[in-house]
Amino acid sequence: MKILKIVIAGPYGAGKTTFVKTLSEVLPIETDVAITKAQPTGDDKRTTTVAFDYGRMKVRSDLVVHLFGVPGQERFSFMWKIIARGMHGYLFIVDGSSADRVRDAVNMYMFFRENFPDTPHVVAVNKQDLPNALDVNSVRLLLKVPYYIKVIPLIATSRKSALFALVELLEAIRNYMITQGSNQ
Repeated sequence: MKILKIVIAGPYGAGKTTFVKTLSEVLPIETDVAITKAQPTGDDKRTTTVAFDYGRMKVRSDLVVHLFGVPGQERFSFMWKIIARGMHGYLFIVDGSSADRVRDAVNMYMFFRENFPDTPHVVAVNKQDLPNALDVNSVRLLLKVPYYIKVIPLIATSRKSALFALVELLEAIRNYMITQGSNQ
């Protein structure tokens, strides 16, 4: 049986915990704690992840995916490399509800691209169910996502949408493994 480690990254409030909970077939591990003061985003979020989220999903009879959601606040950035160690790929989730929320994601996205330059990834623009959500091309420009990286819409509360995002990432990992195999 093949086991893949997938990291779910993105800034505070992007929808990482929701994504893991939507897909996990086991009771997810969450390390959320109550927020004691308002976050600069002005949303009504009441908790934040302080260590990681964990979920597991059997994709096929011969493939299991372990999902590790990293904390999105920069004060927990020391954990990003620790959790990402040994990952096969990552899904970078951004809150597409406003350009400001996407801009909040730039530093974290650059961190992952610089520290894991050869790791396959997909960018998922969450909250596409909101009326003024940005389209994927606007997010691509704001984040400066390279042309060869997929940027896809996401509604993290929708199992169908979350599965689509996971399949896109698995395809990127598969393509990477094929090209790496042909380069050896």
